[in-house]
Amino acid sequence: MFALQVSITPTAVNQLKADLTRALPAVKSSHRVEALARGMGFSTYASMLAAADLPRTLGEADGASFTRYLGSRGFNVEAPPFYRMVARTAIRSVLSAVPVLTAAGIGIRPPRRNADAKWETSHDRNARFLEWQKELQESEEQFLLALAFVSQIRKIKTVANGRGSYRLKHIAENYACTYPTGEELGPRYVSNGALIAASVHAGFNFKKYVDELGYDNLNVTFNMSKKSTDELDRIIRPNGAFAQDMRRLRGMRGFGV
Repeated sequence: MFALQVSITPTAVNQLKADLTRALPAVKSSHRVEALARGMGFSTYASMLAAADLPRTLGEADGASFTRYLGSRGFNVEAPPFYRMVARTAIRSVLSAVPVLTAAGIGIRPPRRNADAKWETSHDRNARFLEWQKELQESEEQFLLALAFVSQIRKIKTVANGRGSYRLKHIAENYACTYPTGEELGPRYVSNGALIAASVHAGFNFKKYVDELGYDNLNVTFNMSKKSTDELDRIIRPNGAFAQDMRRLRGMRGFGV
């Protein structure tokens, strides 16, 4: 399960309203915005608008309150689409802070050859970047699953090796968890970019790297506790390589090795 908070700003409110209109076109506009306000922890839409003009106002997604309000107006809706809509706003916020982030991770790797064996042009690379970033923007459930996972990891002061995004994304996509309202969320595929986005949203710092040609490495490392990361890996992937190595090591110690 996860707790999803986003900054309540005029831009965020407009994005949420637009997404909600597309998701629930049959619902009366006044009902939509009032349900949105309840779902973000406000008593009315007017109070949500007032909060948006204040600095550093956070709203926490509450799918049960959102669906309960619409239910009282005769509309039977489920909570996961609401959480996914708020996740989309969270991802947009991360992309504003880390504009080079895509579904693959940081950037899009060095230039590559096209199907005709010719090297891709700068136009080709930009088109690929936009395609991979659009994929990240549409990966709401991957983001939410990764957020549920990384929220359990303890922050430390320094960014260190061994807390790489590629390893973490494989742990996250094996995590069996639910939405706050009980619907199944994981396990499911999680992209490297979705894991990075969720970690940034959760407040972790990261370090990026470049290759010998100066291109960004897709993977990053975080200021995450190795102990809590390893423990989650052992629990979530009990048959994984790390868990097996730990059992083997304990067995060797039991025999005095």
